[in-house]
Amino acid sequence: MMKIRGIAHRGYPALLPENTLVSFRKACELNFSHVELDVQLSKDGVPVVFHDFTLDRLTDGSGSIRDYTLQQLKRYRVRGSEEIPTLEEAMNALKGRADVFIELKQAGDLYPGLEAAVLEVLYRTGTRDQSCVTSFDHYAVERTRTLDDRIRLGLISSGSMPYVFPFMKEIRADYLFTQFRYFSPLFYERMLEEGIVPGPWPVETQEQMEIVASLYPASLITTDHLERWAEFYRNRRQLWPT
Repeated sequence: MMKIRGIAHRGYPALLPENTLVSFRKACELNFSHVELDVQLSKDGVPVVFHDFTLDRLTDGSGSIRDYTLQQLKRYRVRGSEEIPTLEEAMNALKGRADVFIELKQAGDLYPGLEAAVLEVLYRTGTRDQSCVTSFDHYAVERTRTLDDRIRLGLISSGSMPYVFPFMKEIRADYLFTQFRYFSPLFYERMLEEGIVPGPWPVETQEQMEIVASLYPASLITTDHLERWAEFYRNRRQLWPT
């Protein structure tokens, strides 16, 4: 079965509860090459997979993730049905099945020790080589590099940042994930010149997919709509590099 070159954003959130084991497994069943997930720390220091800083939008609970122990977090259900997984549970489910982009939900000093805690899980589960650590907090990515000389790294941004390339070279980051609306042929070509993998997000509509295929074919897109992208990718397989 053909691998679908793309990043399943939080698993398959258009169909299943985001950042849950069932969502990650569905992405693997659809043969996506990459899965993205978000990591925070529980009150007792356990890396848990959850996007929002609070429970309110996605669960029957309320309040900040950081104020609950793992045991307490496990009582809540994402979209009424699924447990909040630990990073260890998620990585064990994804082991050997897809590369994983781990977004650190760091924000300044919100989670002291988050970077080290995430790396420890990757070492313990034997999944470091299939993982890449990313974040909007570029200090967190830099700290990750000081802790591990080999882990793959990526930066996330909401806008185009031509000044970021020297920093990426310094920390040896390979991926730059940028909001789709800020992509341009100039920015895209600069990434390729610098040896960076372009990562537009989110790519959801047929129109956006057509733009990627025609202007940014070397990109590694991020999408919530896995089956839509899979069909599009299979039908235009010759446009993408092997």
